[in-house]
Amino acid sequence: MAVTSAPGAESRNQKRGLLRVLGIVFGLTVTVGGIISMGILRMPGVVAAQLPDPWWYMSVWIAAGLFALLGTTAAAELATALPRAGGYYVYAHRAFGPYVGFVSGWTDWLVWCGSITATIFVILEYSHLLLPDLPDQDMIIAIILTVAFAMLQWRGVRWGSYIHNVSSFIKTLIFICLIGACFLVDIDISEASSPVLSSGYSIFGAFVISLQGVIYAYDGWAFSAYFSEEVKDPGRNLPKAMFGGILFVIGVYLIVNFALLRMLPMHQIAGSELAIGIVVENIFGPAAQTVLTAIFTGYMIIGLNLGYMIASRVVYAMSVDGLFLDRATNVNVGGTPTNALLATVVMALLMLATGTFEDVLAILSFFAVVNYAFLFAALFTLRRTEPDLPRPYRAWGYPWTTGLTLISSVVFLVGLVMNDTTNSLYAAILVALSYPVYLGLKGRVK
Repeated sequence: MAVTSAPGAESRNQKRGLLRVLGIVFGLTVTVGGIISMGILRMPGVVAAQLPDPWWYMSVWIAAGLFALLGTTAAAELATALPRAGGYYVYAHRAFGPYVGFVSGWTDWLVWCGSITATIFVILEYSHLLLPDLPDQDMIIAIILTVAFAMLQWRGVRWGSYIHNVSSFIKTLIFICLIGACFLVDIDISEASSPVLSSGYSIFGAFVISLQGVIYAYDGWAFSAYFSEEVKDPGRNLPKAMFGGILFVIGVYLIVNFALLRMLPMHQIAGSELAIGIVVENIFGPAAQTVLTAIFTGYMIIGLNLGYMIASRVVYAMSVDGLFLDRATNVNVGGTPTNALLATVVMALLMLATGTFEDVLAILSFFAVVNYAFLFAALFTLRRTEPDLPRPYRAWGYPWTTGLTLISSVVFLVGLVMNDTTNSLYAAILVALSYPVYLGLKGRVK
């Protein structure tokens, strides 16, 4: 039997809802701008250390890109069949009931709040590099930045989408220029020696470890789904935006790694925390540090803007279903769920004040993988329980492609538990402790 929204959700939806004003360009930039970030900068060194062979090295990026592409097919079906704000929460709630939905939404929201807080501090670090004379009042400046960026979102969804579109375009342009420079500059690396690639089971283990990290670098292929309720004609525009975005990202990631292999010997990439930084230094010389710092600051600003937009929509969706405060369903004339945004700001400030955001992110990274599994399992469940649900887009290759991604997610999750048992245990405790919170919030409308 299909799981429906909580009693009272329909009446609460009679209030001003989210505005359906976003177009395909926003969907594209959410995918591209949300994915291309620190992952592509950090992971080449990790992968090259595990697999110091160009063919094996590139195979990891191709395999992770395939996972993201197949994941997008499942996300596109669910996003168009259930065009609501909230992303993973919506699908977990519909397929598995209110409590599983609550766990998905609650943890997803906390992850985004922690990400916002962490991003603020990274922006501060880079700002000190760009402006050495900046006063050393980090906590005060962090609070100001936290509130200031939220106020930009308060103006409305059009304003938030404009900021994201422009900043994503600038970031993409910078990447294109950097890639172009890598292929225009001549460099001889033929005499450089590379680490030896071992054989047998160790290769498989190295491939799996590398794949886990690169899949994180592709994370964001479902970000457009969080805005399903606000995209015009989601049945047509969402799949185009999601697939256009992920295909563009896969292309950029492969070209960037080809460029790295062209510019640097494998032994210099392996273990480097910022291989692209070495390339930038080779191209731009003494100005490299300033160029890199400016690029990273831009990345952080994009991530902060997107973090506020997504986090507030998760809270909004939960509130519509009676799993948060009713007043969090309020939407202003600009299309911003203001009280949901306020709740996000308050939680971010609490994490900021207590310094717990890094611990929260470490613990809740476990749930990022769990939400992958929820999404793929939800597609199977809803195909069975709601066969007549209108599906403007149907996942390509179902059930084989969805089954492959679900199995991969479970394997990924098992690997994460084995490699980080402590934080996985904390995550399990958090689920257990969430139940009393769920009971206290469930159905609360005032």
